[in-house]
Amino acid sequence: MTKAMTGRITLNLLAGIAVTILAVGLALFLMSSRQNAEAGAASVGQLTRGIASMTGRAQAIAGDYAARPELVAAFANDQDRLAEGAIIPAPSREDVDDLFVVGTDGRIVYSWNAKGEANASLPQLAARAGALSRIANPFEPVAPSSFTALGSEIYLLAVAPLSLAERLAAADPARGPLVAVAVHLDAGRLAALGELAMAGDLHLEEGAGDPGSVYPLIVGIDGAAIGRFVWTLPRPGEAMLRGIVLPVGGILAAFSLFAAIVAFRTRRFVVGLIERERAATAAARTDTVTGLLNRDGFGALLETAPVAEASDRGQVGIIYLDVNGFKSVNDSIGHRGGDELIRVLADRLASVLPADAAFARIGGDEFAALLTGKNARDTIAGAAAALVHALEEPFLISGFEFHVTAAVGYAVAGRPGMRPAEILRRADLAMYQAKAASEREAVAYHASMESDALEKKRVEAALRKAIETGELTVVYQPIVRTADMTIASLEALVRWDSKEFGPIAPALFVPVAEETGLIHEVGSFVIHRACQDLASWDTDLKVSINVSPVQLRDPNFASDLLAMVERAGARPERFELELTEGILVSNPAIAKRKLETLKKLGFGLSLDDFGTGFSSIGYLRQFPFNKLKVDRSFVREIGVNPTANALIQAIVSIGDAMELAVVAEGIENEEQLSLLRLLQCEYIQGFYLSRPITAEQVTALVEAAGANRPRIALGGGARSWHDRPDALSA
Repeated sequence: MTKAMTGRITLNLLAGIAVTILAVGLALFLMSSRQNAEAGAASVGQLTRGIASMTGRAQAIAGDYAARPELVAAFANDQDRLAEGAIIPAPSREDVDDLFVVGTDGRIVYSWNAKGEANASLPQLAARAGALSRIANPFEPVAPSSFTALGSEIYLLAVAPLSLAERLAAADPARGPLVAVAVHLDAGRLAALGELAMAGDLHLEEGAGDPGSVYPLIVGIDGAAIGRFVWTLPRPGEAMLRGIVLPVGGILAAFSLFAAIVAFRTRRFVVGLIERERAATAAARTDTVTGLLNRDGFGALLETAPVAEASDRGQVGIIYLDVNGFKSVNDSIGHRGGDELIRVLADRLASVLPADAAFARIGGDEFAALLTGKNARDTIAGAAAALVHALEEPFLISGFEFHVTAAVGYAVAGRPGMRPAEILRRADLAMYQAKAASEREAVAYHASMESDALEKKRVEAALRKAIETGELTVVYQPIVRTADMTIASLEALVRWDSKEFGPIAPALFVPVAEETGLIHEVGSFVIHRACQDLASWDTDLKVSINVSPVQLRDPNFASDLLAMVERAGARPERFELELTEGILVSNPAIAKRKLETLKKLGFGLSLDDFGTGFSSIGYLRQFPFNKLKVDRSFVREIGVNPTANALIQAIVSIGDAMELAVVAEGIENEEQLSLLRLLQCEYIQGFYLSRPITAEQVTALVEAAGANRPRIALGGGARSWHDRPDALSA
């Protein structure tokens, strides 16, 4: 393809050079031809005017002599003296060659020759003059003229009747006496005539010749063509060409050389550009860490004709793999160590796949494998299982040993004609199923997975509509001081009573909001409503607001939050932000910087669900928390499991040592409350104390308490629909 393209480029450049040379040559030829044509037309015009001038002079001389009184008188009274030539002066030798007078009987009465010689052709000329007189109009003021040929000699004749002839006109005008002038078109006369028209080789040719010729035609007395005036027409265009052909040729040669060099360099540049583009395309489709195909490269591979044809035959299978715990490796040994782990991991995974499988790194910790051919359906399950088991052995990186696992899903072409992109989507869906179920084995795609995905889509669509139509509400659950049972703060909780599905539990729609990015709109709604409600309460109660990791990843979260609070006329000190441990684990450095920013702005920070996941005292020392909340799973076991009692006692002690307030959530009965009092847990929260209440109910509590803090009466009601995980109905 490269050779063909560069060949076309070279051919086009050479064709351009050839066209340029031809165009210049054609332009010069046309310019020369035009100059030749113009010069030829000018020469013909000048000669024609010279002939007309010669004819006019002959006519004038004939007419002048015919009108002279002395000639008329001599002709009438003394023809002998007239014959002797003593009566009239001779004409100019330059204008005429012969002048003679013809009587009524056709006899020459008087003759004059420019050379002083007797012209033997004079009788013939006299006869021709008579013939010319007979066909001419005797009453024309200009003497008639015409050419006549005597053998090979051609003469110009001009005749004029003597004034005496007027008296004879009535009888026979053609028989009157005539004055005739003859101009011999000999070599000398032609040379003189040619000088006028730049026709140095002017000569006469007998016959009419080519009817389309530009040369002036010589017409006799009877109207027949005698010959033509012929000469070499001037061709200044050729002289111009001879003058410029060398410099123009040199310029064209230089241009051709320059163009050839440019063509060669352009070809070399284009070849290099194509190679660089090919290399750039390959680089853009290659993962820089592992050397495997990346997402774009894998996508391009799926769109190739061989893969599409194999998919049409139902002979394509795709495995999708997501590595678990990779972020903790980066946190432990840095990104260089993480890259080294990815390289080693990719090599190990690739080694257990079939030799003809295509392996790609789709994302940071995601991989995909493509299997094609008749055996793809039979081998894909084994290949997927091999990928899972390949991770059973630990990895030794920078002197540290790491154990990683992976969620693996796979799918095969379910029917002929299925597009590879659809198979990839199904494998991805199976991988998410394995991840959600914490499966340690590869999971094959099956149709029931679509219903779960479809349910999420339905929830997403309904949630978007709920945000627009105002179906979301905010309720508040009191956080109570254990010592005196006064309300210390309120936790804002979002609730959704869908017109389409009915009540939907937060445990169902919040994850969907986080996956789709709708959590930003939901979070903004909760903050805005909490600000409005807080402004309406005449109390110093604080409000706790849950913050999603997705919200915290927004670089503008802190500034946007502060702007919303200040627009509502509230102060950041009235708010506590509850965050889960997952925020801290994913990227501790960034999380610490963002939390410190929020703390400086005045917001309180609470670590929610402490005791689950990656609970670490190091987090409490590293991050600027004011409060930690003990997970309800520990509270549920208190009084039943001695270990739970000891753990809560330890957490309370840690809080006291680090000057952190401790909240135990999930209080369901009197026994749990009593034990937490004995363990000196400072704050408690749960349905036994109070279920979530509306803003109006909070207003009533505040007004009833007056100047005092509101207190909780024990024995709160049973949990509401808001907390039923199965509240969504299809």
